[in-house]
Amino acid sequence: MEKLFELSHQNPALFVDILESIKDAILITDHEGTTLWLNSASEEMHGIPRNKITGRNVRDLEKEGLFEPSVLRMTLEEGKNVSTVQTVGNGKKYIATGHLVKNKDGKVIAAVAHLRDITDAVKNTSKLQEIEELLEKYSAQIRKLTNMQKNSNRAEYVNFGGKSKSRVSARKIIEKIAAVDTTALIVGETGTGKSLTAEKIHMLSKRKNGPFIQINCASLPDSLLESELFGYEKGSFTGATSKGKQGLIQAAETGTLFLDEIGEMPIHLQTKILHFLQSKTYMPIGAREPRYADVRIIAATNRDLEGMLAEGTFRSDLFYRLNILTVKMPALRESRDDIKDLAIYFLDLYNGKYNKSKHFSEGVLKNFLQYSWPGNVRELENLIERLVILSEDKVIEEKDLPQKMIRRNMLSSSPSHSNHATMPEILEEMEKKMIIDALEKENSTRKAAKYLGVTQSLLMRRIRKYNIQLVVEASKSFVK
Repeated sequence: MEKLFELSHQNPALFVDILESIKDAILITDHEGTTLWLNSASEEMHGIPRNKITGRNVRDLEKEGLFEPSVLRMTLEEGKNVSTVQTVGNGKKYIATGHLVKNKDGKVIAAVAHLRDITDAVKNTSKLQEIEELLEKYSAQIRKLTNMQKNSNRAEYVNFGGKSKSRVSARKIIEKIAAVDTTALIVGETGTGKSLTAEKIHMLSKRKNGPFIQINCASLPDSLLESELFGYEKGSFTGATSKGKQGLIQAAETGTLFLDEIGEMPIHLQTKILHFLQSKTYMPIGAREPRYADVRIIAATNRDLEGMLAEGTFRSDLFYRLNILTVKMPALRESRDDIKDLAIYFLDLYNGKYNKSKHFSEGVLKNFLQYSWPGNVRELENLIERLVILSEDKVIEEKDLPQKMIRRNMLSSSPSHSNHATMPEILEEMEKKMIIDALEKENSTRKAAKYLGVTQSLLMRRIRKYNIQLVVEASKSFVK
């Protein structure tokens, strides 16, 4: 090494000469992705003079189709070395690896891409289609790794965190399911985190190094769902590609196939899935011989499968085969002890994502605890993301909440409403609650009146009407 440094001092261009002698493409950018230098092999690979590439950002070059995807863009965004299969504008494929260059303080100062042409090597084999599919599969899996890890970490909190009895019970069952290698069923309302739970089971299982493939059975028509799951041979039906197609079962080899909304799967496909569960073999459309696949099936549904058995819309033998290990994801209203912690978790998550520093008022957290959350954790997460983006102040207040949430909370907390009171009685209860909340929030009747959008004299008349003064004075003596 000392000898190399000595030579580099004698010949400053030594390292450039070394990089130019390499037959593989080398491209270097700064920490923001602006191209600084590329060797002759890289220039030849892209078919564009280097002066047309240097000084330009790799994100812009990617948008123009010079390469897809940009391994340097992925490396800089993910903050770590990344490998993928990259296609250049001329259609050739390259194994591309992006490396981060850091200074002694650990700060990224540059990024280097190394690309090796694999097109000829692939064309020289007799299994071009299989190898191309394999490259596509592994490329997609590499691109998914970071997102899967983020989702796994999110699932760790959303489904494994929490103190409520229902969530603690679900957590114990999930851990037991992950420890064995058999079929599992996840049930729960929409938005309870069934997909995240399936990913978490996969990441905790012995199949964690294999692919995690997911399909929503309700999102595709019957004919397309069958070809997506089982694949098809070339020329097996009108419109089939000349190469045929790999199914998701084959793509999930050694890993997990997650069948979301399995209650929507048509009966004839239920029969095929049952056969696969029993024998680990399946028949692609148009195939003459069955194929074996080492794949674990996890299914999920928000429907009452037992009720569907009685209706004849779901096979009983498939239900009992899926129902070996079952976990019920609790609705958010069944785990209210976790709402505040979940809200703070999502607030921190989106504060970081959008570079904000917002926090909730006590009134907002109170509303969260009173609301019924029909969309469950997904509704809570989506609402908080929207509040972080749209609220104007650092403190997220009740005024920032959707009106439907405030109205429902008022109605749900009204004793008269629960006793089927008349409309005037319900309205009086709502008005009384609004006044008490305003008095608790503000430190004078003048400020409370302004908060409510009424005159102070009108507010005082309502206070006397509802005898609120005695209630407030007994608690905080806010009426002045």
